[in-house]
Amino acid sequence: MRSVRAFIPGRKFVSVSITGTQCSLMCNYCRGYYLRGMEQAITPKQLYDIAKHLHAEGAKGMLISGGFNKEGYLPIEPYIQVIKEIKNSFDMIISVHAGLVSRSLAIKLREAKVDVVDYELVTDDYVIKNVMHLPSKSSEDFIRTYEELRTYGPPHIIPHILIGANNGDIVKEFEAVEASVDGSPEIIVFLVIKPTREASPYPARIPSNQEVVKVINYARQRFRGEIALGCMRPAITKHTLDNELCESGIIDRIVNPLKNTINKFKLEVIQSCCSIPNELLTLYGLI
Repeated sequence: MRSVRAFIPGRKFVSVSITGTQCSLMCNYCRGYYLRGMEQAITPKQLYDIAKHLHAEGAKGMLISGGFNKEGYLPIEPYIQVIKEIKNSFDMIISVHAGLVSRSLAIKLREAKVDVVDYELVTDDYVIKNVMHLPSKSSEDFIRTYEELRTYGPPHIIPHILIGANNGDIVKEFEAVEASVDGSPEIIVFLVIKPTREASPYPARIPSNQEVVKVINYARQRFRGEIALGCMRPAITKHTLDNELCESGIIDRIVNPLKNTINKFKLEVIQSCCSIPNELLTLYGLI
């Protein structure tokens, strides 16, 4: 059985939104809800000040995220120079939730010394057009961006696969696994669609534990790297799903498990986002 580790970011690894609570896409499964729980930095100076404060408090890393524009990417260009300054001034891991960035922006992220890109890899055209509200985009755009990020972007590109985004049904998740594996990442992160008050009545259903395990088990058969169960998953199935996956031996990482799960499986706790490769966890003293 694999040794599963619990990832609980807390104040050691903080998420920051550079768009406040604003998002141009308003995907059906979020509608800006997840931006509210992030630190807010709507100017480059605010981002630098937050990084300085977090570093002084002992933080080891920062996820730069926010709402996407209508082209499906984080409007991070005005922050590139300050990210470089943060990397030069403070000993912190920087990860970015980037979206469909261009090749030139991928290069700029690398030049700014961004460590990790958290990349949501979507291969379902219905989800892209009708759930994420990107009518001019397709799965080809998501796969091409993944390839270009790996070629031109920061050193660690970590694909995220959202299970059940097509109204709770499993439709193209296995294709997303194949596309992810083709990139030979260190980690693949799985998320599970969950209803929020803002997203109601979407999704039509929540994927069953059996469906979720089937997708992740397929990835385990195809992938030799680490598999993480990320922070988005329904509270109503969290206890049973977490325990089942820890028992199954098909995951390596799990985010914010219940205390009972940590105790039952004697999980090592790491204060970091689950998408940070072991190389960086070791370098920054997180393991």
